[in-house]
Amino acid sequence: MRYNFRVVIPRNIDEFLLLCFLILDKHLLDGLTSKLNSINMTLFQTLYTLAKDEHDKGMAHSRNKEDAIQARNLALGIADSQDSFTPNTVLFYITSIRNILLGVYNGKEQALGRWGFEVNASSGDISVVIPSSVIGLFDLSKLIQEKHTADGATSVLNEVDMLAFEALVETAKTQNALAKKLNRDKEDAFQIRNLALGFAENQTTKTEGTLLNLVTSVKKKLLGNFKRNEQALGQWGFEVNTSAPAPTPDPDPNPDPDPNPPMPTVIAGIVREMGTNNPIEGANITINTSEGAYVAISSPTGSFAFNLPDTIVAPETANIMVIKEGYLPYVQVVNIVPNLSIVFDFFLDPA
Repeated sequence: MRYNFRVVIPRNIDEFLLLCFLILDKHLLDGLTSKLNSINMTLFQTLYTLAKDEHDKGMAHSRNKEDAIQARNLALGIADSQDSFTPNTVLFYITSIRNILLGVYNGKEQALGRWGFEVNASSGDISVVIPSSVIGLFDLSKLIQEKHTADGATSVLNEVDMLAFEALVETAKTQNALAKKLNRDKEDAFQIRNLALGFAENQTTKTEGTLLNLVTSVKKKLLGNFKRNEQALGQWGFEVNTSAPAPTPDPDPNPDPDPNPPMPTVIAGIVREMGTNNPIEGANITINTSEGAYVAISSPTGSFAFNLPDTIVAPETANIMVIKEGYLPYVQVVNIVPNLSIVFDFFLDPA
């Protein structure tokens, strides 16, 4: 019974990097007998090393950023399990300063606005707001420090340990700046990683110089080598999913002809002499596809044709080289479209 199959190329970063590692490991283990020697595995190794290093670097930056954010929040007093009563925090000092100022300016609470506090009055009720955001706490702390410094010896906060308060604010600001820098470094590392992987914006499996492009070529190469034995791709780390198709009904003894029969994939053309347009017989034409290299010899009319295998299931580019003694070699890049015939004329210059 014939089975349907699907060879998976994961788009999860960790799973894709693991697949690349397994492909490289199998290739190096096989050595000279590797099925992948026709693929640029040196570039594969370089891109994998770059992507893995930048991925690890980005993950380290991400962890360190979280540590810096935690240290910042602990200094501010807004970490989990902390509140305005947690001592030795910015929030604790600001709350204490607010209470002191409320006592000093009893009945004149709007005066707390001079220290940076937001004072709301409604129907005779007064509320003095302490911000909950990081930026809000930084801004209020700065205004309190500036007012205290400006008042000097007359400051009503001289009973508060303002040096400790300022040290806590500085610690929180330092850790906040560090977290921002680590986040930028993380994003830079992940961008380099994604470009090497082929996962960046506007990149596809056809984007050359990426791991996604090379892994796709590896998949096609192996499918060509293990036709009807696709499970063998698991040796290179690929996930191969198979399923049995629904039972096929008995064939119609008098079937209607298929109005849209599948078309072969054909690259054809005529080799001519530049200037005269005369056909050239006996030219050697080679096309290199993801399924391998194919060779044809031009006929007395200069014509040739390649009937490409049906395992080419997606559009791709290929190089065609035309060689004939007495003429300069000719190379052209062509687009292969499955189930489509394409005809070219190739003109050779006399040597």
